[in-house]
Amino acid sequence: MNLSKSKNPWIAGLSSFVIHLVLLLVLAIWTITSTGLGRRLSIESGVLTREEFSLETVVVESDTDDQPSQSGLGSLDVNSSLLTSDIQPNPLPLPGNVSPKPESISDTIRQSGTEGVGSAAIFLNSSFEGRSAKNRLAIGAKNGATGPSEDAVDAALAYLARHQKNNGSWTINLDHGPCIGQCDHGGQRLDPHEIAATGLALLCFLGRGHTLQEGEYSEQVSRGVYYLVQNLKSQSGRATWLTSVAESEMYEHGIATLALCEALQMNGDKELLTKPCQEAINQIIYAQHNDGGWGYHPKTPGDLSIVGWQVLALKSANAAKLGVNAETIRGVDIFLRQHVKNDYMFFYKHGSNTPTPSMTSIGTLVRIFRGWSKTDPSILKAIEYLGDVGPSRADVYYNYYATQVFFQFGGKPWKDWNDRMRDYLINTQEKEGHMAGSWWFDLKKNTSEKESYVRVSNETGGRLYVTAMACLTLEVYYRYLPVNEAVRADFQF
Repeated sequence: MNLSKSKNPWIAGLSSFVIHLVLLLVLAIWTITSTGLGRRLSIESGVLTREEFSLETVVVESDTDDQPSQSGLGSLDVNSSLLTSDIQPNPLPLPGNVSPKPESISDTIRQSGTEGVGSAAIFLNSSFEGRSAKNRLAIGAKNGATGPSEDAVDAALAYLARHQKNNGSWTINLDHGPCIGQCDHGGQRLDPHEIAATGLALLCFLGRGHTLQEGEYSEQVSRGVYYLVQNLKSQSGRATWLTSVAESEMYEHGIATLALCEALQMNGDKELLTKPCQEAINQIIYAQHNDGGWGYHPKTPGDLSIVGWQVLALKSANAAKLGVNAETIRGVDIFLRQHVKNDYMFFYKHGSNTPTPSMTSIGTLVRIFRGWSKTDPSILKAIEYLGDVGPSRADVYYNYYATQVFFQFGGKPWKDWNDRMRDYLINTQEKEGHMAGSWWFDLKKNTSEKESYVRVSNETGGRLYVTAMACLTLEVYYRYLPVNEAVRADFQF
């Protein structure tokens, strides 16, 4: 018997097995190092292209040895959500040549969207400390509030409380509900915009320090919050409002999400609010367009007016320790760069390239919350421009945002603005009858040629909308403290 011939097939088989085993091991190692662990530690950029996704929250902490920036950034935590999918998301458009070594936080934000920008993923802190009953009067007086302005806020809250519906909601249509047509200038649309109206009313109560547990209007706040939570539809880790109408879908979503996140942040019912707030935020992240903004519908080209509400909601969620996608915030920075003229005047959306005071106010406020220094030339130019325009006699939307910009900036520009804005609102508030505590401004009578930029018609939102925006404007003194103002670490609302 020839033994060498009998061994050849066995040796050939063994050799083939060893070769294939080595190839499989090499392939496995290459797969793990290139797509496994590395992907879980990265933040995916862009927008998801399918509805099914999983949510993973990570906390990125800054280096404790870093020195605070000139804008008071200091050591901050960043809450980020990784939205992962088996389909590669579309990347956001990135700018061209930029300096790899930013000299200030403003430069860092300008360059966000590029590789290696870590601190561009956060908002500067703005405390609710001023809203507490023990602090509000002193902080308000320090920042420019007066007895008559506080009385005006009290009257506005009483008006809003009288107009809450039995189911806990508010509506811009004042022909129905508890008002039964006693107010003039109800909303002129068939859509009652109950989600947005409820969100705006809640923001007024929360801004004055009324929460689910504390304050004269805690019952109204609780009923309004429960209404929003109960009307959320949750699916695939995201939530939208059942009663919102597509006409203003993302407007309503941003306003209501901001209200819920503020309620949660102010020692709200975490068991009730954490999941709805996170899922509503996930919807905002999902709905962002590739241009970095938001339109009336999810994933449609953005306009700066809608972007403002989404950013405020994301900021509040970040402060409440909810997951906020860092890439979403970098996308906002990109959107702002694409909608600015001369680096300080902002316009509404692509194709409508004429800057307006309203949009400049929104863009500048977002920049301040993102960490732009008050000494940045673009911020200084925006302040000068808005100061020259001055408060509007009719556009409560512009007044709301511009007042926050000047308050955050401070100094003489704030005092000059506040003296005019505060006293105008005090003097124009209804003082008697069923409509006492409310405001109404007729655009046709009060809008000059210079103010023809008004884009949000008071007729659309009606008296309730105008009242809520004016009330929020008069709460500016304690609603958000300046982002660079020190906050006690032991503060509890």
